[in-house]
This record gives sequence, structure tokens and C-alpha cells, in this order.
Amino acid sequence: MYMLSKLQKIFHKWTPIIVGLTIFCSIFLYFYHQIIIMNKLLFVVLVVFSIPIWIDIIVNIIKRKFGIDLIAGLALACSALLGQYIPGVIVLLMLSGGEALETYAMLRARKSLSSLLSLIPSKAHVKKDGGIVEVESREVTTGTVILVKAGEVIPVDGVVEGGESFVDESIMTGESMPVKKSKGSNVLAGTVNTDAILEIRTVKALSDSRLEGIIKMVRQAEENKAPFVRLADRYSVYFTISTLVIAFLAWLISGDVVRLLAVLVVATPCPLILATPIAFMSGMSSASRRGIIVKNGGALETLDRARTFVFDKTGTVTLGTPNIHTVHSFSSLSDKDVMRLSASVDQPSVHILARALVEHIQKDDKVHLSYPEKFKETFGDGVSGEIDGVKYLFGKLSFLRNLGVKIPDEVLKNYEEERTEGIIPVYLAKDTELLGAVFFRDEVRKDAKTLFTGLKKSGAKRIVLLSGDKEFVAKSIADSLNISEYKAECLPDEKLDFIKNIQTKDKEIVAMVGDGVNDSPAIAQADVGIALGTHGATAASDSADIVIISGSVGLVHDAYLIAKRSLGVAREGIFIGIGLSSVFMIIALFGYLAPFLGALIQEGIDVAVILYALRAGIPVKIDNN
Repeated sequence: MYMLSKLQKIFHKWTPIIVGLTIFCSIFLYFYHQIIIMNKLLFVVLVVFSIPIWIDIIVNIIKRKFGIDLIAGLALACSALLGQYIPGVIVLLMLSGGEALETYAMLRARKSLSSLLSLIPSKAHVKKDGGIVEVESREVTTGTVILVKAGEVIPVDGVVEGGESFVDESIMTGESMPVKKSKGSNVLAGTVNTDAILEIRTVKALSDSRLEGIIKMVRQAEENKAPFVRLADRYSVYFTISTLVIAFLAWLISGDVVRLLAVLVVATPCPLILATPIAFMSGMSSASRRGIIVKNGGALETLDRARTFVFDKTGTVTLGTPNIHTVHSFSSLSDKDVMRLSASVDQPSVHILARALVEHIQKDDKVHLSYPEKFKETFGDGVSGEIDGVKYLFGKLSFLRNLGVKIPDEVLKNYEEERTEGIIPVYLAKDTELLGAVFFRDEVRKDAKTLFTGLKKSGAKRIVLLSGDKEFVAKSIADSLNISEYKAECLPDEKLDFIKNIQTKDKEIVAMVGDGVNDSPAIAQADVGIALGTHGATAASDSADIVIISGSVGLVHDAYLIAKRSLGVAREGIFIGIGLSSVFMIIALFGYLAPFLGALIQEGIDVAVILYALRAGIPVKIDNN
């Protein structure tokens, strides 16, 4: 097997170059009347470089795979046996060129797990003998107490023993909001401690952590994915049988085996082999101009056949970070004043909502914030501070109520409704008077609303939304996008199982669209994985077949249309090649085509198919309306 692999690599890399040089040298030898040397050179090159082709053919026959290369192999063998070396070498040149082109177009670049592995910090801060020492993360054993500072990635699964902080778990669970962690809370390797120092006692070694489990799931999904079937081979049985019937008929009618060779040469499936990779590369080029990176041509064919699209919610359909949804005043203050005072008193806080609020209001040059005096933060609940001698409170409803703020019944009623819609309200009060509220929400991407309409219009039959968020949040987003099928509180293994069930039970081709580590196993398992590259190189983009580097989820529809166009052009190119080859096979059948002329005509067909396949690169007009 090792030698076979080596021969295949040599064939794909060097055959087109060596055969091309051989033809050039043969022309030189012919003009200098060195016919014997020329024939010997052509014979050696033809025989030696036909060997890898025949090895592939025999291996495929043993595996009961019937490939289009059988015709080419017979043409090369007949050329060598009948002394018709020039037609055989010409066929070998185009065949090896097509194989090399196809190999280049189909390169798989999705085995890398570097981004997943890079989530694990190389060092951990371990408490030891009253001090802190740095050790390798993989050397941390169960029961060890480690310190994780604000902004650092948690290196192992564990339980908080001291400190309070918010931890961003979105990359692992899909939960859009940071989660408050205090003594007794569980934390996961790969998540980010955002606010304050945490003391964590490890409950698992890194090798047994959930992050390592995700890495294993991605590897397993990659290995179990069905191999890509070359498009031309789908038509190989009928075309090969027809060719062999015509070739042997030509031999029987004429009694001349050279006529059989003429039929085989003109039927050599170079156009069939060339049509797909060139159409795919043209489509991939068209996609790249839109910011869509297609890692291999096989992804385009699979995407063309996909009728089920599964979308992650957080960071894919939504922006992944909370934004200002609305601002309401419950007093004489204007909505703008409520937001200004809220941002002013919340400035010193490092909470993600505080950062979102301050960043939002700082975009308005006309609004000036005041720094609060006597600032105090009750971790995870709210803040208080004085502005111009007046004490303001800004936080959860329960936080304000515990401090004596009077909450109207209507506000309490609306609070429950807002929560069910995935809205996070934070309230502003002055002393005991409720002044207003700022409402945050992980907003749906602007292009998401037209995306699903476009996908359905283009052939998608089933669209599913998966979310790590609570049921009411997932339902709210699904309803706003008219998606009838959704699943909430999904962990990475549950997303993976969901994809597997669709593939095995429903027998559907699945496209999975996501952006985070928690999506990567499902993306790898899906028939075609699509990652939003909003955050640059991630585990999702490593395990995906297609990466949208701009982060615009609407480009999923663009990719779908490009895949459909590329496959349409590839099929048309194949049928053009089959049609033209069939016409000239009939001509060769009746003896009007010599092998050498047939080889030249075959090259003309190749050129025609190449030019036609380049149409796949023409920009696709996108209409989501």
C-alpha cells in the first residue's frame, strides 16, 4: 500500500510534465529523422506512466468500483501493444493533466484541529505551598487548585472554590450571555473568565475534559464521513459499456484491431474528467470573490444535493453578543436621558452588558457621560453610584426591589413577557423611584431574515435552528425568522447526535452552519459543513468544508446557488463530452478516423469542454426576495 501511494503521488505530480517534455522531444527527434529513438522513448514513457492508471483500475475493480478510467486504460494498453505510441502518449498527457487538475480541485483541507487545540492554554497557575507556580496544563492532575485571572482561558474542567466572576461559555455551550460563577459552580476547559480571579479545583484531567471530548468527536466525524464520489464516475457504467460495444463492433466489422483503438482513443474520458474539476475551480473562484472559501470541490457537489440546512443560533443566525434592543422611560425623563444616566452609572463595571451599553452610547458624539461617585457593584446583580449628588441604581429587577425601589405591577407583568422573548431588561432607579429600563438582546443578523426565504426558494426543504440557549430564547428567535423546527439547550454532543439522526433515520443530505467550538463536531459530521469566519480561524472553520470569511450568514444562500450553478455546468460539460465523443466513435466505427487523428480530435473536445466549464465562474445573480 505504501508503494501504491508513492506511485500515485508520482503520477499526479510528474506525469503531465514528463509526458509533455516527451512529446516535445519526439517532435525534435522526428524532424531529425531519429524515428527509432523517438518510438523507444514514446514506448517507455507510455508503458511506465500507464502503470499507476492500471493499478487504480485494478484496485477499483477489486473494490467493485466501476470508474470511467477503464476506457483510458484500454486505450493506453492497445496503443502500446499495436505500436501506436503517439495517440497513446497524447491520451496519457490529457488524462494525467485531468487527474492532476482534479486532484488539485478536490484537495481536502479540513483535517486541521489546530484552532481547537489552541484553545487550551499551555500553562496553568497552580496554588502550591502558599504560592503560585506555573505548570504545563496537561500536567495538572485531578484535585489540584488553580488560579484563573480575568481574561484568561480556563485550562481544565473544575469547580469554583473561591471568587466570583462571569465566564463566557458561548464557545462551548452556545449560551449567548456570560454565566455567573461562584463557589460550587462548575466550569469548563476552553471557556473564558471575564471579570475577576477564580480559584478552581480540577475535577478531571485535561485529557478527560469536555474540550478534549469535542476534539475527539471532530476527529471521529471526519474519519466516518462518506468518501466523495467523482461526478464523472456516476455516468461511467453506461458510457463504458457503450464504448466497448462500439469498439469491438468496429473490430468485428473490419477485422482491423487498429479501428478498435481509434474508437477507444476518441472515447477516452478526458472531457468527462476535466469538466468537473474545472467547473468546480471556476465555482470556487466565483465563491472566493464573494468572501466564500470552498476548501474542496466535493463540498460543492454535496451542497448542491443538500435539502436540509441546520443552523446554530448564537453567533450564526444572531450576532452572538448582546446589543441595545430598546430603551423605555417610566418617568418624566426622556428615553435618551434614561440611557445616558444608565451608561454613566454603569461605566466602571466590567460586565458584558455594561460594555455593550457604554460602547453604544459613545457612538453618539452629542451624548456626554458623567463618572459616578461612590460606585459600588453587587456582583451579578447591579451597580449603584452618585451623579451630581443623586444616587442611582442600575440592575436586575430583584436587585432594585431589595433596595426599596417601588416596582409598578405593569412593569412586573411586562418583565415576564420580555424574558420569554429573549430580551434582557436592566432597570434604572433614583432612590426608590423607578425611572426606566434598557433592554438588551442578542439581535438577529440583518441578512438572516431573507436568507431562509432564499434557501427555500432555491430548493431547501427543511431548515432547523439549534441553540444552546433556554427554550424561550430559542423559540423567540425561531418565531421571528418563521422557522418551525428548533431545538434548545443543545450541547456539542447533542448537536452531533441530531445531525447523525437526520443522516441515518431520515436519509437526508445535511448542511450544517455554525461558528463556534460547540458547533465543530456537528459541522464535521454533516455532509457539508459551513462555518462563519467572524472570529477568524476557529475550530468551526477548521472542521468545515466551506468558510464564509466575512461572517455574513446571508452568503450561505450565495454558496448554495454557486454550488448549483457549478454542478449544472459540470453535468452539461460531461454530456457535451459524451455527445461529441459518441459522434466521433460512430465515425471511427466505419473507419473514417485513424487513431492519431482521433487523439487530436479528442484534444479538441477537451478544449471545448474546458471553455464551457469555465462558465461556472460567471457571477451568480442573487435574489432573496
